Amino acid sequence: MPRKIIAIAKGDGVGPEVVNEGIKILKVLEKYSDYSFDFVETPLGGQVLKDTGTNLPTKSFDLMKKSDAILFGAIGLPDLPLGVAETAILKIRHGLNQYVNLRPAKLYEPLRDKCPLKEEYIQNGIDITTIRENTEGLYAKIGKKDVNSAENLMRYSRTAVERLIKYGFEYAMRKGHSEVISVDKANLLECSQFWREIYQDIGQNYPSLTQKNFYVDAFCQWLIRKPYTVQTVVTENMFGDIISDEAAYLIGSLGMAASGNINPDGISMYEPIHGSAPDIAGQGIANPIGTILSVKLMLEESFQDDHFGPLIEDSIVESLGIGRTLDILPLVSSANSHFKTLNTQEMGDLILALLQKRLKV
Repeated sequence: MPRKIIAIAKGDGVGPEVVNEGIKILKVLEKYSDYSFDFVETPLGGQVLKDTGTNLPTKSFDLMKKSDAILFGAIGLPDLPLGVAETAILKIRHGLNQYVNLRPAKLYEPLRDKCPLKEEYIQNGIDITTIRENTEGLYAKIGKKDVNSAENLMRYSRTAVERLIKYGFEYAMRKGHSEVISVDKANLLECSQFWREIYQDIGQNYPSLTQKNFYVDAFCQWLIRKPYTVQTVVTENMFGDIISDEAAYLIGSLGMAASGNINPDGISMYEPIHGSAPDIAGQGIANPIGTILSVKLMLEESFQDDHFGPLIEDSIVESLGIGRTLDILPLVSSANSHFKTLNTQEMGDLILALLQKRLKV
């Protein structure tokens, strides 16, 4: 197998801490498989902005363009103006045409105690994938601001909507799902009416999949009422950002959630959905599982590998019965609690050790 070049963009805050644990997973795969990786550092983010005057140096972006995939941490510092570091993410998404934002959210059985919902709302479990348009809409930052007013333009092209929705239907087919839900605000927004028309038109090509439309406000409460019924969701950029964070909290913590910025025909970037969390940076308490699951997504989406992902996931599930980082410890401690409180590195090491056992078999 040819060597894979992985661009490493650790970023700010807890980014370096969690990315290091993801790298360890890739390195152990080298020992027990045909994979071989070259890890290339591509600095970016708030501290890089302070040091160099840009949040995404040309050298870093050029290296990303030559990579097979990108593993990203988080960016943002509290002493910088809002958004000046974070726009580096948009530059990468737009520059590499990563038009799909793929956000799975699965409640693992050992973490049912961390789901904020009652059992009647969890039922047979939560396993939701939000597929969000990633390059257009309000997040394209078409707008202006002065002291008296501010505006942003929500604009969608037919090309952007069609390719995202087609990806969503194909993803659902690939995963054996039975339904694709589209989330919009078609009772008010022309962009959403445009979206719904295209969704319904494309859906005719997938008669085996049940298709439903939800207004975004109704869907947000549906995620609380009946999350166990939701499988694949397709939606526009801003709505997807919001509902995928809601879904992530249902599985225990934002620290549990992975994501992929996908260009199906090019270079994709994988990252946990949590932010840089500057309040806990350097304390070694960040949850690395979202990053490790992002590595799983990388294997599946960029390298079309369905073998090692389940082994990683099974190792994570087993680890959750042994030890946890602070964010996923039970809310009420008891004398019978058997969970070890683990720091970031210890959590990564535990998952790594359990994965090694599976790889040796």
